[in-house]
Amino acid sequence: MMNVATIGSGVIVERMIEAMRLDGRYNLYCVYSRTKKRAKEFAEKHGAQKYYTDMEEMLNDENVDIVYVASPNSLHYSQSKMALEHKKHVINEKPFTPTLKECNELFEIAEKKGVYIFEAITNVHLPNYKIIKENLSNCGDIKMVQCNFSQYSSKYQKYKDHVQTNAFDPAFNGGALMDINVYNLHFVTGMFGNPSEVHYFKNVGYNGIDTSGVIIMQYPDFIATCTGAKDCSSPYAVYVQGDQGTIIVSGASSGVCKDVYFDMPKKDQIGKKAADTKEKISIEQPNHMLYECQDFMDIILNKDEEAYTMYKEQTQMVVELLEKLS
Repeated sequence: MMNVATIGSGVIVERMIEAMRLDGRYNLYCVYSRTKKRAKEFAEKHGAQKYYTDMEEMLNDENVDIVYVASPNSLHYSQSKMALEHKKHVINEKPFTPTLKECNELFEIAEKKGVYIFEAITNVHLPNYKIIKENLSNCGDIKMVQCNFSQYSSKYQKYKDHVQTNAFDPAFNGGALMDINVYNLHFVTGMFGNPSEVHYFKNVGYNGIDTSGVIIMQYPDFIATCTGAKDCSSPYAVYVQGDQGTIIVSGASSGVCKDVYFDMPKKDQIGKKAADTKEKISIEQPNHMLYECQDFMDIILNKDEEAYTMYKEQTQMVVELLEKLS
């Protein structure tokens, strides 16, 4: 087993701890938080052996093998860099970094220090995502891809009251693009690669933050739209539409891909009762964060450079798009 140190104490960290335990090859060794009270409480709640409030001290602990960075977005780069320089493997939450320069620097430091760094983006690791890829040819010629991840933020009312939190603060790289639409970007580019053109149309709040927005991605033969919102909500959905059929993802966001269906093309339905022709093609995924944990550990233990390079290039592609759209 490899010893893990966590940075952050939000819900995402708790979910990652659960996923790591399901994998069985990770041991929650220690946690970091800025305050002793929070660090101690979090460590006791999750059974960590130690807790730290000094990051340098934690990174100097020779028992730490892997650092999971799940702090505010603006700290991902600096904290990941510190961990890499101490020769720790790093799992860095999305968004990886706000700029390609910082992204490339982290990968370069990792290579120099003989360790790995991964972006904790779930969808490209999921079994159901791979099932979607395998069934793309059944859609015929792809014409439209639509992703909608709209999730009303628990912090939005505070923002409306001009009480600013990290989630809606440009200084912390908050906003809909970085927090929400990044999942849609990974979903589309992981399937189809880099678009030839990309544009972002956004709703902008009083402090300049994007509270919601739509990305338009132009490919040679089709268009993809990525909607991400923190100021309103709708049912999560993905549609990959071709002239021979449509793949529908529902039941959860593009980062989870819970239920996946294949549906035949519908002709004129005006005045008719539409028949349900959907066929479920997905499998049950017990914990959507488990699969990234499995892939990361496999790469570390097997020194799988081919798989590592594939995920590294995926991250670089999305970071470059995020920087262009910001």
